[in-house]
Amino acid sequence: MEMILNEYDMVVGAKFENGTIQDYIDEAQTFGLIRYEATTAYWFLYNDLDSPDDIKELYKKVIKEEHYIKDEYGEEMVVFNKQGDTPYETLVKTLDLYLDDELATVY
Repeated sequence: MEMILNEYDMVVGAKFENGTIQDYIDEAQTFGLIRYEATTAYWFLYNDLDSPDDIKELYKKVIKEEHYIKDEYGEEMVVFNKQGDTPYETLVKTLDLYLDDELATVY
């Protein structure tokens, strides 16, 4: 996975064999986009205790619609608005790899 950096050398996404991941695509910087082959979906991380109010509002809205949540010790990865046939599990696995790689570059 090849990290995409902004002008300040901060990780803002990644390119990989089957697609791309972007951290934030909206003006409020609340959710990102994953493209995997012919599938696209939005995603964000959520924690009931630490997430800002705008993320909490987005979470309340998204859970009323089609979505997928991977809960890992209170930190939730929320994937929603999926267009395409790639299973949610594949998208989440790819996002996990990206987040693990992003953390590794910080340390």
